[in-house]
Amino acid sequence: MWPLTTIYVHNVLHRSYGQAGLALFFQSLASILGQFVGGALYERLGAKRLIIGSLVLTGISQFSLIFAKTWILYILAMTVNGFLIAVTMPAVNAFIGFRWPEHRHSLFNAIYVSNNIGVALGTTLAGILAAISFNLTFLFNSLSTLGFAAFFYLFLSSPVMKQFKIC
Repeated sequence: MWPLTTIYVHNVLHRSYGQAGLALFFQSLASILGQFVGGALYERLGAKRLIIGSLVLTGISQFSLIFAKTWILYILAMTVNGFLIAVTMPAVNAFIGFRWPEHRHSLFNAIYVSNNIGVALGTTLAGILAAISFNLTFLFNSLSTLGFAAFFYLFLSSPVMKQFKIC
């Protein structure tokens, strides 16, 4: 989202590159806080509710970017988005660490590589979509996050996962 944010803030909201950096700063700061909150909520809510709930809220937050046409609304939406997506991360990592302890190193590596591939492909696709419409980019980002939430719901609700009583 960083290149997209920079272009959007500068070209659409008519703000400086420094202000684009400020938006990214608030998003990153909220991400740090979100990871702490996600870690604290893992034991209270459980993996299933935390992962699916935060992904659904993130999808809604990403959809709200379509309506964030002013500088203040955009910064608020990006800050909330950064917080919510970060809440998911410790829950996914903890879930993998507890569920498959003998494979956790390779699974953490797979998640890391997959995340980087997703960032590279997502940025490329976002750039192509942004050339058509930024709203289309925000919409597809939201839909893909909601699709990921649906995948996790089906995965964590499967009979195989229920036998482990982790979710």
